[in-house]
Amino acid sequence: MFSRLPLIEMSSRYSIRKFPLHILTILSGHSNETSRYCQDSKNKECTSYVVWQYTLSGKGCINLNDTCYDLFPGSLMIVSVPGPHMYYLPEDSTHWEFVFLAMVGREAVRITKMIEQHLGNIIDAVKIPKTLAVLYEFLENILSEKINNPFINSKYSYLLCMTLMEEIGTIRQVEGTRSFEKVILFLKKNIQRDISVKEMAEVMRLSSSHFTRLFGKEMGLSPRKYLEDLRLRIAMDILFEDKATIKEIAARCGIYDVNYFCHLFKKHYGISPKKYKAREGI
Repeated sequence: MFSRLPLIEMSSRYSIRKFPLHILTILSGHSNETSRYCQDSKNKECTSYVVWQYTLSGKGCINLNDTCYDLFPGSLMIVSVPGPHMYYLPEDSTHWEFVFLAMVGREAVRITKMIEQHLGNIIDAVKIPKTLAVLYEFLENILSEKINNPFINSKYSYLLCMTLMEEIGTIRQVEGTRSFEKVILFLKKNIQRDISVKEMAEVMRLSSSHFTRLFGKEMGLSPRKYLEDLRLRIAMDILFEDKATIKEIAARCGIYDVNYFCHLFKKHYGISPKKYKAREGI
């Protein structure tokens, strides 16, 4: 049914809003890319936003932390920007047809980060039929310009997010986090202090070498790299919501050298913590 939508990109900018909205779709469309399509989320220095991109035909690819995943028809990709990912038309694909939307606002970012953390960035759309139905109705209305004010736009945007949240409760996590829930909970509770791989292994009652091998195989990252990424994800959440200084936020995430923290953050997200913190929502 999505293929019936017009091949168009629609900007939804509203010049007059009497009060802030915490979720709003600002860009949507239906596209069929055939050459040189690439979106790098690491180097964005504009207001934070999120992208939903549903593949209809052909094949796309997303690079997440230097690991590539194919995006086949029926794949719903959800990412927050800035982030450690890049999505593109790969060389072995003749085309990538998809529908998409971009949302801004604190709720859009908060909900998306929750989804990324617990489910990953790629969802099999077969398992979320209600969400797809809402997505289609929303896109059909917005691309035909039936939605012409920010309040109806925000209503649909929030409904889309909440419908997905309702449905993903029945989906198994895709990144293997259930097998390592205990150690991940341990890391989150002790994020402010230095944590060794030996300590992580002891939580799982495994030797350090065996734990490192199993963790890397299932999670796709070494334990140390996962801990570093976790510190940065938590820091990003705090930066988005908290008025603490950069130095205080770095310490709360277990990184006590603020210069090193700033270096890691910019390397990971393509923007300095100071610039990210200074952004304004809608």
